[in-house]
Order: sequence, then C-alpha cells, then structure tokens
Amino acid sequence: MPKLGNKVVNYSIYARENNTPVKIDDTTSVQLPSIEMLTDTIKGAGIMGEIDYPTFFQPGSMSLEINIRVSGEKLGLLASAQSIEVRWITDVFDTNDIKVGVDSHKAFMKCTPKKLEEGKLEPGSPQDGSFEYEVFTYKRITNGKEILNIDKFNNIFAINGKNVMQDVQAFL
Repeated sequence: MPKLGNKVVNYSIYARENNTPVKIDDTTSVQLPSIEMLTDTIKGAGIMGEIDYPTFFQPGSMSLEINIRVSGEKLGLLASAQSIEVRWITDVFDTNDIKVGVDSHKAFMKCTPKKLEEGKLEPGSPQDGSFEYEVFTYKRITNGKEILNIDKFNNIFAINGKNVMQDVQAFL
C-alpha cells in the first residue's frame, strides 16, 4: 500500500523529572539531531581530487534544539533535562484506498544541556528562547517500529532493528 507522507500535524515534548515524563508547553519548534558520520579526507593515486570518506557508522556530535515562546515555570526542568521524548503525528495519504490517515512518531534522547538562550524581552513580542542539548543516545520509532537506535556509550547503531556495529564489536 503506497502511502505519501505530507506534513507534521502536531507534536509534544516531555522531559523526565524523577523518572516521570512531564509535558512541556510553550514550545514553538524542535530541531531533531542531525546524524553526520565522522569523515576523513583521502586523496592520492587513483583518485581524482579528494573524497571526504565517512568512518563506518561513527556519528559525530548530535544536537537537539527546542525553541520556546516564553520561559515559564518549566524552564528549570528543561535547563536540567537529561532525558527528552518528542512525540509527533504526520498525516499520510493512502493512494490505494484514497484516504487520509496518520503516522505516529517518537524520538527518545538521553542528553545533557549545553546552551540556554533565554531570548529577547520586548513589549508585545514573544521571548523566542531556545535550549540546546548534546545527545548521547537517540532512538526513533514510527508506528511502533524502531527505525533508528544510536547509543554512543554502548556501541549501538541500529537501523530497522539491526545493529550494523555488531560485526565490528565481534572483532573487538
């Protein structure tokens, strides 16, 4: 059944406090981590120019950014969050049945805060602040299926449930 994804319908953010998820309101957007492999430039005989060649499933620094409208009472929770969950819904069009449905998505991150931008204060304007986190583990789930799992401290880089680093770890 071909499905065409369309757009984000809405999202929610949860930070854990005493192992309990607390919903964070007053956010305006979330920038999920960019996953970029570490690279090394190679050049020489047999190569025209140079190639910025990725290291086998070795991700560089990953950042999460949460943008806020105003800094409310949950500012302290976001400023100290070590575990963040993002949930969102996208609408999809089923081309076989000619109907609209939704896909559910979740991202779980273990992280540490690295930047708090409280924003500009101006009468009649939003505060527009942001939080930035260094992400150590990142797990993405769509419709209940794990599609990506990166755990830097446990040498896991899994795609669709298969840890591509398993062969590397077997030799170590």
